[in-house]
Amino acid sequence: MFLARFLVKMAANNAVLNRLEQKGAEADQVIEYLKQQVALLKEKAILQASLREEKKLRVENAKLKKEIEGLKQELIQAEIRNGVKQIAVPPGTSISTASFSNDVPQPTAVASSPGSKDQIKGEAEEKKKNEKVEKKGEKKEKKQQLAGGSIDAKPVDVSRLDLRVGCIITAEKHPDADSLYVEEVDVGEASPRTVVSGLVKHVPLDQMQNRMAILLCNLKPAKMRGVVSQAMVMCASSPEKVEILAPPPGAVPGDRITFEGFPGDPEKELNPKKKIWEQIQPDLHTNDQCVATYKGVPFEVKGKGVCRAETMANSGIK
Repeated sequence: MFLARFLVKMAANNAVLNRLEQKGAEADQVIEYLKQQVALLKEKAILQASLREEKKLRVENAKLKKEIEGLKQELIQAEIRNGVKQIAVPPGTSISTASFSNDVPQPTAVASSPGSKDQIKGEAEEKKKNEKVEKKGEKKEKKQQLAGGSIDAKPVDVSRLDLRVGCIITAEKHPDADSLYVEEVDVGEASPRTVVSGLVKHVPLDQMQNRMAILLCNLKPAKMRGVVSQAMVMCASSPEKVEILAPPPGAVPGDRITFEGFPGDPEKELNPKKKIWEQIQPDLHTNDQCVATYKGVPFEVKGKGVCRAETMANSGIK
């Protein structure tokens, strides 16, 4: 009886053990499956990251190519402007870039494949075509320069200015500008010129009447508050004071102002685009004797004397 119960109990324990072993095997299978899934997920994540990185690199590469192309075009345009001839790359020429290793920049190798007769003929035709285009461009540029008066052998100095003795016949205030005078000035021509000057704050109106002065007569006429000014009254000038330059005694309207060492005839009209007046003006000054000068050479009316300011020494002139 006792043995029978023992055997029954042993059988029950064996059944439990078998179930436990079965459960353990199943658990091992589940764990192995999960491990495989985790490994697959990791591989998938790495692949996705690689694809994203590759896409990003492609976008950046495209941007860099575009920037390089833009810089190449800018360089070509700059070279053309500076007169550097552009030579077309012959057909069949390939450019290969050496790979970069160990962060050391490698040189770019240019390899040229041997050309056939057709290639050589094509290169020659291309070269001729480029030369024709360049010659046309040069001819067009020369025409434009001639039309615009760009070819100019004259030095930029005071001889380019038409400076004359003039007489301010009458002066009155500008109807639309409190700081301007409108003057009628005799400069030795058939009729007086109209001149607009910003001298109201510096010279009383009564002192502007019938007054001798020096006039710059070849500036391009300019409208000032509705009145066209045909010349400019030359003055010694500082921030605080302005004085009209006076010709020597005995000078008459139309007398030319000359400068020793600067021969030559003045321009008929100064081209504003060339900025000739703007280049010359900084060298115009009165000296310590109040004599008007250009680079130290006096404003002179031949046989009559020099031009001067009344009291302003070592001042600019404009």
